[in-house]
Amino acid sequence: MTAPDGFWSTDDAAPGMGLSYWIEAICEAFLEMKADGDRENFAAQLTKFQFGPIDLNFVDTDPQEVWRSRAAIARSRENFFYLLYMHGGHMGVAQGGREAIIAPGNCMLVNSREPYRFSLPDKNHCLSVQIPQRWLRTWLPQADDATVITLADHSPWGATLASALGNLRPDALDRIVLPFGVVADQIGAMLALATGHQDVDLSPHGGALIRRLTRTIAEQSADPALEPAAVAAAHGISKRYLHLVLAKGGTSFGAALIEARLNRAKALLEDRRFARISISDIAWRSGFANPSHFARRFRQRFGIAPTLFRKTLHG
Repeated sequence: MTAPDGFWSTDDAAPGMGLSYWIEAICEAFLEMKADGDRENFAAQLTKFQFGPIDLNFVDTDPQEVWRSRAAIARSRENFFYLLYMHGGHMGVAQGGREAIIAPGNCMLVNSREPYRFSLPDKNHCLSVQIPQRWLRTWLPQADDATVITLADHSPWGATLASALGNLRPDALDRIVLPFGVVADQIGAMLALATGHQDVDLSPHGGALIRRLTRTIAEQSADPALEPAAVAAAHGISKRYLHLVLAKGGTSFGAALIEARLNRAKALLEDRRFARISISDIAWRSGFANPSHFARRFRQRFGIAPTLFRKTLHG
């Protein structure tokens, strides 16, 4: 399991000091905030992972109220946007005259530069994605307009984004075969599409660009270090535009790359000239750095383990 970059639990607090411990924890992990809850028996934990340019914070708490004041904002040297996803429980959010409730399976963007209040009436499990403002504005130039909107209800792309966030769990991060920064960029692209802040041309010209991009990804898929920036540069477009075009076309850089690598591996396994090459070497020649990840992905895609697949063909 991927090791966290930070972990806080009220199990480490003295008896009756859980809430005080928690307030200090969220100020350290996030930004200066206040919280209120059961002052005698409050329980919570927070696990933080660096995920490329963003941070993933998995939060489990008892019922609580959390708020950020203008005074706290004035004292802060930096601020972030937070993309909140509810795995379990409900969260009421109030900010800038807007109010909404995040239900399980939904997500919302909140700006820490404006006062807010979170109301969590029951035990909850939340993913809070901490996003640097400068990074987010490369995807959402008008990011403030997209805050306090339950995105899965807002658009089909919001539902797609929420589904992707739901797959991010502490015990699943080590199964992500792409660099975390690449996956973070795909989240940025889906967020831009979910909020309508995108400028993607999918005219016949745009469709041709998708085909060229996926062809380049396939041609270079054996390179284990292949990055979106290299493919974008080869076509004279920005990395941001590449992600948006692929997402609007129903795929992503990561999905296209994994599919190309799996198809390449399948072709090598079918070729008798490679019958004596080990499965680990097949994985490496196809762009997979980790043979176990390759075997799991191959089984998921084709319904059979790579070793058995080759055996059925060549005996």
